[in-house]
Amino acid sequence: MAKIITLAHQKGGVGKSTLALNLALCFKDQLKVALIDSDLQGSLYHLKEDFPELDILAPEKISEIPSLDYDLIIVDTPPYLSNRLNELFSYSDYVLVHTKAGFFDVMAIKLTLALIKFSQAQNQRLKAGIVLNMIKPRSGITAEVVDLLNTLGNPTFKYSCL
Repeated sequence: MAKIITLAHQKGGVGKSTLALNLALCFKDQLKVALIDSDLQGSLYHLKEDFPELDILAPEKISEIPSLDYDLIIVDTPPYLSNRLNELFSYSDYVLVHTKAGFFDVMAIKLTLALIKFSQAQNQRLKAGIVLNMIKPRSGITAEVVDLLNTLGNPTFKYSCL
């Protein structure tokens, strides 16, 4: 049975698709990996021919997730609260909330985290964490945002500035 990582955040432009693609590329040599683009915009699915070594699947495959024959399935979600998120979270082992270090991003994350908590009540194995993207070096706001994220009850992964 596949391990399933779902990337979710209701805000667009935080880098979910980029991270999903990079995770799939990182694991493809060790595991049989599928990348599912559940965003109707299809940003990742349109890259299918550019990455022939990856199985990039269309949104229609969401309902087939439990029966897909992969070691790892990475699911990229749309930049809004889709009615499919509860279904995706029910299949998932881990939800990674990818966000920028900005106050509006943190405010938007709260509804995503509420959906995760609801799903965790029904899916006991579901874990979640927050990872920051687009960190600006020497920005005072980053520490404030991390402190705020830490109050929301999910682990925030350590980050590094380039």
